[in-house]
Amino acid sequence: MFPPPFSHIKNPVSNKSPSLAPKYEELAAMYTPSHSSQVTIAKVDATANDVPDEISGFPTIKLFPAGAKSEPIVYSGSRTIEDLAAFVKENGKYKVDVMEGKNETAEAEMPDADAMGKQAPAATKVAQKVMSGASEAAEAVKTAVGDSDHDGAEHDEL
Repeated sequence: MFPPPFSHIKNPVSNKSPSLAPKYEELAAMYTPSHSSQVTIAKVDATANDVPDEISGFPTIKLFPAGAKSEPIVYSGSRTIEDLAAFVKENGKYKVDVMEGKNETAEAEMPDADAMGKQAPAATKVAQKVMSGASEAAEAVKTAVGDSDHDGAEHDEL
């Protein structure tokens, strides 16, 4: 069995990927649920799973495009959410762009300094909801990845 489509292949003993983990979870949440039938973002523990490809270091990030799972594309760019999403868009079969409109929206909605102090409690609640949603998204990815080999649906996997 191949690793999930867009896979962060890690060694849990290695200290090289802790800063990537939260970014990768946020990236996964961006693809769920609206794009989950086209893109799956998942982490694979190389010490606990059979990984059929060569791994030269940890973490290794590979994209397994829909319809071409036997020809993974190794990611070697920067470890930012924007660059990882761009890599999926450029190399995935469905060209899914989860960053479309994100930068323009963020700049247009920038609050002034006085409003930011009043928004902090609300932001904390939103952050808690996002974390909860990310956990639910991760579970959904695990379920989808487990079921993907059985339903025959094609999707990009990172």
